[in-house]
Amino acid sequence: MSSKAIKCRLLWDEWNLEHIKKHNVSKYEVEIAIKGKEVVTETYKSRLLVFGKTKRGRLLTITLSFERQDDAYVVSARDVSSKERKIYEEYKANKTI
Repeated sequence: MSSKAIKCRLLWDEWNLEHIKKHNVSKYEVEIAIKGKEVVTETYKSRLLVFGKTKRGRLLTITLSFERQDDAYVVSARDVSSKERKIYEEYKANKTI
């Protein structure tokens, strides 16, 4: 797990915009959460799981895929689970983010 800013372009299409909308997350919130320093960990299929905060302090879990391109395809974005929040807070307490 590491803390870093994602410095790539986010790829959007109709599918992922509709998918995040089901989780009551906007494209703007994802873009803001990604721009800050966030906690990043690798998950299955070489995807990145990103924990990032919006301007209003909402903590999101954002799944990014780099499978077929250099830029990041937003697979999903949703509020963090209680388990993920605990991981985020433990990491934040032990590291400078």
